[in-house]
Amino acid sequence: MTIEGKHIIIDAFMCDSTHLNDIKFLEEMCKKAALGADMEILYCYFHQFEPQGVTGVLVLSTSHLSIHTWPEEKYVSLDFYTCGTLELTSQVEFLIKELSSKQAMVYSISRGVSYPQLIKCEELGS
Repeated sequence: MTIEGKHIIIDAFMCDSTHLNDIKFLEEMCKKAALGADMEILYCYFHQFEPQGVTGVLVLSTSHLSIHTWPEEKYVSLDFYTCGTLELTSQVEFLIKELSSKQAMVYSISRGVSYPQLIKCEELGS
């Protein structure tokens, strides 16, 4: 068993604010991203804030996926962490597309490594 993993951090800007306040949409979107990577969902919890905003987490057998939204700012933060060598590029692109983000900063960090690393960041947008 390897302890190495991949941690993807997404800052998504200029998103569709309607989606960012729709708890059912966000929960289904996150589940589709995890299941699309053949990940096992162990636990799911989402919370709707008043007057707006959603926070949620999927506990996965390989780690987690979390989301926090600010509809008034059209902003979403996501963390997608998985153990092993699974490539998450298609899931990241799926999440950004579903949120209708016009600009996203995607950070990739290797976890479980005992050497210095350069954190990779790329800008994605429509």
